[in-house]
Amino acid sequence: MTEIRIRLAVAALLAVAAAPAARAKDSNVQVSGSVYVDYWGIPDQTARTRAPDGIGPEASLKVGVDIHDDLSFSAKACATCHGFELEHAYLDWQPKSWFNVQFGRIPVPFGEYAQRVDPSGHRTASAPLIYDMGRMAYGERTAMNLGVIPQPYTDTGALLYGVAWLGSKLQVWYGAYAVAGLKGSNDLDWMAMRASPYTDNNNEPAGGGRMAVTYASDGDSFIGDISLGGSFTAGRYDKAAKLAYVMWGADATMKLGPFTMRGEYATRRTDLDPNATYRYDMIDDWFDKQGWYAELEHPLGGHLNVVYRYDELRRNGMPLPGSSAQLSTDSRIVRYTGGLMITPAQAVYIKASWEYWQPTDFGAFQSWHVGFGGAF
Repeated sequence: MTEIRIRLAVAALLAVAAAPAARAKDSNVQVSGSVYVDYWGIPDQTARTRAPDGIGPEASLKVGVDIHDDLSFSAKACATCHGFELEHAYLDWQPKSWFNVQFGRIPVPFGEYAQRVDPSGHRTASAPLIYDMGRMAYGERTAMNLGVIPQPYTDTGALLYGVAWLGSKLQVWYGAYAVAGLKGSNDLDWMAMRASPYTDNNNEPAGGGRMAVTYASDGDSFIGDISLGGSFTAGRYDKAAKLAYVMWGADATMKLGPFTMRGEYATRRTDLDPNATYRYDMIDDWFDKQGWYAELEHPLGGHLNVVYRYDELRRNGMPLPGSSAQLSTDSRIVRYTGGLMITPAQAVYIKASWEYWQPTDFGAFQSWHVGFGGAF
C-alpha cells in the first residue's frame, strides 16, 4: 500500500509539472529536469557479479512555484535504479539574504558534489566513491556498504541558511539544520533513507551544518573563482537511539584559465552493536568509513570536455555479521577514471569513460561507461 501511495504521489507531481508548459512566459511556475541513460560495462566476470553493471536509467523532474516575493515551493521526483521517489519537497522562506529557512523534505547540504549531483551537473559518468548512490562495485551491505554518504542526501527537517559578503570579493554561505537523521540497524541502511515514510525512526533528531567561502574573481582573470567548504553532521541511527554516527568533510574548488580542479574528503565514524556476533573478537565497537577524490577537467574545443579523477574509499573496523569472507578489517578501493563529455547540441550530452579499480580485498579490474542524456 505504501508503494502505491509513492507512485501516486510521483504521478501527481508529473501531472502538475506538465501543465505550466502551456502557460504564459511570466508564469510563477518553473519546470526543469533531466534524463540520462548509462551503460556500465565490466569485462571481468568475477567483478560483474559484485556490481550493478549494464543499463541504468536516471531521470528527474523539478517543479518550482514562486508563491510571493519571499516564499517559494520546490518539489523534485526522480526515477533511478532504486525506483520512483519524491526526492525533495519543501517551502523556502527568504526574507533576507542572511536569513532564510527551508522546511519539509530538504536536500541536506554536505559537500560540494551535492550541488551538481544530477548527471548534467558533472562530467564523469559515475559519482565519487564517497558519494556513490548504488552504481559501485562491491558496494553491497555484505562488503563496503556504499560510500560515506550517498548523494543526493535528502531528509525530513528544516535548514536555516544565509549568504554574507566580506568586502566585494569574498562570499560566505552558511547553514545549520535539524533533520530526522540516518537510519539503520548495526550500520546504515541506505534503502531505508529512500523509502516512505520519511519519518524519524527513533524520535531523536540529527543535526549538522555547512560553511563555504568563495573568492569571486574578475571575469577576465586567469585565476578564477576559488571555494573552500566544510560540512558536519551527527545523530543516532537505530530505533533504540543507542548507536551514533559522526560525519564531517572538507572540499575545495579552483579555476585556473580553462582548468577546473576539485577535491573532497569525507569521513564517518559509525557505532556497531556490541551485542551482535562478529567474526573476530571486538576491540572497538565502531568503524570508520573515509575517502577522497581529486578531479581535473578542461575543454577541448567547443563541444568536448575532458575529465580525470582519482578517488579512493576505505573502511577500517570490524566486518558486519554475514559479510563476505574476503572483507578485512582494513579494506580499501582505489579507482582511476578518465572521461569525455561531448555536447553535440544545446542541452544534449554524451558521456564516455574508462575506469581502473584496485580493491585491496578483491581482484583489480577495468570497466567502461557510455551514456546519453539531456537537460531542460
